[in-house]
Amino acid sequence: MSGAIGIFGGTFDPIHLGHRYLAEAAIAEAGLDKLIIMPAKIPPHKADAKIVSGEQRLEMCRLAFSDLDKAEISDHELGQEGKSYSYNTVRWLKESYPDSRICFIMGSDQLEVFDTWYRWQDILELADIIVLSREDGLAAEVLEKKAARFTDIPGKVTVIRVKPFEISSTKIRKMLGNNEDCSCYLDKKVIEYIKEEGLYNIAPQQGFDKKKYSSYKSYIKEHLSKKRAQHSMNVADAAVKLARLYNGNEEKAYVAGLLHDVCKEMPPEIQLEYVMRSPLDVSEYEKKTTALFHAVAGSVFIQEEFGIADPEIIRAVRYHTVACGDMDKLSQIIYIADLISDDRDYKDVKKMRKYVEQGLEKAMLEALKFSLADSVGKENTIPLCTLEAYNYFLKVRTK
Repeated sequence: MSGAIGIFGGTFDPIHLGHRYLAEAAIAEAGLDKLIIMPAKIPPHKADAKIVSGEQRLEMCRLAFSDLDKAEISDHELGQEGKSYSYNTVRWLKESYPDSRICFIMGSDQLEVFDTWYRWQDILELADIIVLSREDGLAAEVLEKKAARFTDIPGKVTVIRVKPFEISSTKIRKMLGNNEDCSCYLDKKVIEYIKEEGLYNIAPQQGFDKKKYSSYKSYIKEHLSKKRAQHSMNVADAAVKLARLYNGNEEKAYVAGLLHDVCKEMPPEIQLEYVMRSPLDVSEYEKKTTALFHAVAGSVFIQEEFGIADPEIIRAVRYHTVACGDMDKLSQIIYIADLISDDRDYKDVKKMRKYVEQGLEKAMLEALKFSLADSVGKENTIPLCTLEAYNYFLKVRTK
């Protein structure tokens, strides 16, 4: 083929959304017809580092770029003997596409040490250099002066300014090892693959026996309508999936999801008795609004009747309707699970389920937007804790 072909190489251990962002920027700004994503076999600067296998890094790249039409994943370097040198790869690419303009993609930090690379002059003979520089990094003029040290051919080195994406594979590996939520940094499919393969010392999910909680299921079937009981079981299943996706506790998610509506169909006066016994903060508005009784009541009921003492489960049940500022992960999971369970069929439920793929905090913000708009449309008073939750997640997402 003719046209411009870019090569974007790296360890990709793991490939993250910052890599994806840079790839899209390179395609758009450099006018590439194709961008080849090339995981390195043994990067010379990381020869002694412990990295996951080439096959696993290749598969993560395939998953991360599966929907980007102009991206092509190559295993060329993984099939070569010895260390990965960029010169060898550029020469192979030029031989494969002799009529194409070959563009080698690099970061501004790589440009600074480019003249230490193996046969760097030959790389310049075979390819143009596209430097992706962060807008908050070195000024374009400085980079262009550095580039002028290597060549005086116009257009041989092009500097493209891109917005910064503050994350590194090193930080992500550490987060994964600590079982922290990486959904805002990694593609959902990549996260699932990492868990399946048990990469980066990620703590495996400990399976739990749902039969342990058969008494809870029996209670909701006996005391709730068939529709409400089914909803509760659906929320429990959705919560487990979300916990698995976001490195949460699956067992706690199952219990909180199953019991979140346990008081929903009790007589209002009975619910209010539980509300008045709650040790958690309960606003005057909540004490006067029948529709909000069940969440607070449920958080008290599960303590008194089932002996549940776990504070995360109690908070998740208590705030599953109104939310609150600085919610913990389990509370967020139950709040979202309640909105996207299989039985939900409101107008925007498909959108809400898609937001889940974009990260838990993104889903929380969109869910709160939906709840606030619904309350305004019905001319309902909005609890202060719901507004605090919205402001909190808006600030988090803005950052």
